Amino acid sequence: MLRLMLNAHPNIAIPFESDFIPKFYQRLGEYGDLRIPTNIAHLLQDISEQSFVKRGNLVQNPDAILARRPESYGELIAAIYEVYAETQGKRRWGDKDPDYVAQIDVLWNLFANCRIVHIVRDGRAVANSLRRQEWGSSNLLKLARDWSWQVTLAHKMGQMIGARQYMEIRYEDLVNAPQRILEEICSFLDEPFDVQMLDYHKNAKIYMPESSLKYHSSSIRPPDPQKIHAWRDGMSLADQTLFEEVAGHTLESFGYRREARGATWRSHLMKLKYTLIDRW
Repeated sequence: MLRLMLNAHPNIAIPFESDFIPKFYQRLGEYGDLRIPTNIAHLLQDISEQSFVKRGNLVQNPDAILARRPESYGELIAAIYEVYAETQGKRRWGDKDPDYVAQIDVLWNLFANCRIVHIVRDGRAVANSLRRQEWGSSNLLKLARDWSWQVTLAHKMGQMIGARQYMEIRYEDLVNAPQRILEEICSFLDEPFDVQMLDYHKNAKIYMPESSLKYHSSSIRPPDPQKIHAWRDGMSLADQTLFEEVAGHTLESFGYRREARGATWRSHLMKLKYTLIDRW
């Protein structure tokens, strides 16, 4: 949703998540000296064949990208996105990926002057959503642990980077007051707020791959405050208790209130179940 809102700004292009930047950063040794044109072309070819890159139609014109003569991985990434942004008639670009919460150091190494917007959502809502997804997990304890350490790591990295380069917002605040939060984000990005960002949903389908609509059906609709606490209907009291037992301190540190009232016999049984699943 936030990606589509920012992409609706007349100056900013943010394509569908690319899922390649940290992965190829770890593989750069395979490509040798990137100042050699054949090596950088080989890297671009491999990037262009990635499933998410294809899904988002990110690399449309390899020749135009190579014509910018990138000589490093950071320069190649910039060229890919600059060419994409130009096809949208825009001058700035960004990227969105949930995995970046644990990869801020990689982004910082590649783009020391980048701006990072970290959007945090109530971990119980995150877990309730992820355990219904094919790439998620049915183990609530794992989901609670993962959410806790990931958002905490990103927060600590953000504190190291500083407020000039790192901004943290809450999903719930964005849904309840989209214009206010978007105005704050635009100020952080040194861009004027544009009302088109509030109307992102009118053209959202154009910027969402057809194959991904089943996962992002809510993202292409206007923000719905009624859905903020929908996790309560899909999460039993026992599950709430277990999540808060693992990540309650993290919930509170990000301004979320604990809902459960302590362990119950059912939560003990569910904890045993998830522990057995984890061991299996």
